[in-house]
Order: sequence, then C-alpha cells, then structure tokens
Amino acid sequence: MVGEDKYLVVAIVMAIIFTGLGIYLYLLDRKISRIEQKQNELNGKSN
Repeated sequence: MVGEDKYLVVAIVMAIIFTGLGIYLYLLDRKISRIEQKQNELNGKSN
C-alpha cells in the first residue's frame, strides 16, 4: 500500500513538472515570435 502511494506521488509530480515545462516553452515561443516580428518590421522600414 505504501509503495503504491509513492508511485502515485511521483507520477503527479512528474505531470506537474512536464505541464509547467510545456507552458514555459509555449510562452517563450510566443515571446520569441513577437521579437522576430518587431525585428522584421524594423528591417523592413530601414530598407
């Protein structure tokens, strides 16, 4: 009984970590996309 509870806790913690990592990568991708758009706008105006 005790061993099964530990596996459940480990599974929940891993799910939380992977969910957090996924959210972080998604937000980072959005930030990078915005920066790229601004850079493209600036390069287009200077030409």
